[in-house]
Amino acid sequence: MTETRWDEVPGVPVPPTLYKYCPPERIDILHDLKVRFSPPSEFNDTFDSRQLIPSTSGVQAKQERSKLRNRFGVLCLTEQSDDQLMWVNYAKNHTGFVIGFDARSPFFDEDGRLLRKVQYQSSPKVLPVPDISGCFYKASLWQHEREWRCVRVFEESEARLVPIDPMLITEIVIGHKMETWHIAQLAICVAGQGISRVKFFLSSPSNRSWRFEQKAISVSLCEACGGQGYKIEDRG
Repeated sequence: MTETRWDEVPGVPVPPTLYKYCPPERIDILHDLKVRFSPPSEFNDTFDSRQLIPSTSGVQAKQERSKLRNRFGVLCLTEQSDDQLMWVNYAKNHTGFVIGFDARSPFFDEDGRLLRKVQYQSSPKVLPVPDISGCFYKASLWQHEREWRCVRVFEESEARLVPIDPMLITEIVIGHKMETWHIAQLAICVAGQGISRVKFFLSSPSNRSWRFEQKAISVSLCEACGGQGYKIEDRG
């Protein structure tokens, strides 16, 4: 019987699509075709990616722990595009949008990137040595986010804005409070950048439950507006 290593995560199939909630100002992701791998120090969870190590590890290990945490770059994603709390907290109270990425793309394995599902625990994970695996453990109170993370270690001189291929983007979900001019910006970026695989959805409150429903729509530029407006058509 093979012993499970301390840094292994139980095998979980990668879903076809992983999502990122965005406030309206993050339309720049579509405009520039770049995503940012953020350092954990910028996250709202104080304990995020803190490298807990045994007290016997010594001063050198503690110093390495601090240095490594500053070099981590994390792209936070989720399995779901209809979580109300995430719409409120990360998509500016439904005024933003959600991007769906092709999770089976080679992008998530390139340049030393590691894609894993986050494990939620009631107490912190103690690791034998500082390691990238520490990025994939969070407190149980965050488990509603059903998070996946793409993580890699960056050199100090490296840019954290990473180019993406237009084919990586497969879905865009528009928040039900999104301003019309922001929707027009989405349409302009999709058309201008050749994001040809994308499917649009509109999120709206259900009349039958305490949930938000997503309706398939088509979004295209309006020729009558000189390419500065958009048209929405129901595809349901």
